Amino acid sequence: MPAAASSPAAQTVGLLLADSRLPSGGHVSSSGLEPALMGGLSRSQVLDYMLVRARTAALTDAACAVVVRHALIQQTDPAAALTRAERAWAARTPSGAARQIAAELGRGLLRLAKSLWPDGPSFRLLEASTGRTAPSRPAVMGAVAAHAGVGAEELVRLVIYDDAAAAAAALLKLDPGDPAEAMSLVLDACASVEAQVPGVAGLTAPDDMPASSAPQMEDWIERHANTTRRLFRA
Repeated sequence: MPAAASSPAAQTVGLLLADSRLPSGGHVSSSGLEPALMGGLSRSQVLDYMLVRARTAALTDAACAVVVRHALIQQTDPAAALTRAERAWAARTPSGAARQIAAELGRGLLRLAKSLWPDGPSFRLLEASTGRTAPSRPAVMGAVAAHAGVGAEELVRLVIYDDAAAAAAALLKLDPGDPAEAMSLVLDACASVEAQVPGVAGLTAPDDMPASSAPQMEDWIERHANTTRRLFRA
């Protein structure tokens, strides 16, 4: 499916979703940066970390969001398609702790979306497809994009930006420095995958979602889940 351009209203929704002040609970996540720093990552390696994160976990999340958006817009057995998308995303996210925080973040974002659009059919379908399990944050972002008319390419960029911005915001708390430098890291991370945006935006099948992973990152997140001396959930 070609990536349609977003309307001005949809672009406004995209900007709101990218705002760190959005009351959806995203502040509890460092996009894995706190576990990495606790695991021995140095401040000088944070950019490398964010570049790897953008090309692996964030790109997989973006693909999941796009596939969910497509399923809801096409309305061809969307419930089954949504279930397959979540399962494909879970299979590409080996860390159970990472999946758990994604579900917690998804629950918060879904709660906000339902308060804004109480009658949104996309959100009812998403909840029905996951049963008692909370949908992941990327799946909810896909549902929001489908409901609000956010284009596929804009959605990919939004998911990648959201992940990088969470890491940058966490860095300023964990190892305070120049906010402009932190934002520069976000821009570099986003730019590093710009060439892949059109391809990811055109995905329609769960099986085609990228499956790149970073085992060291996942190990840090798993270890982090078992410590009580932390500022972030992951």
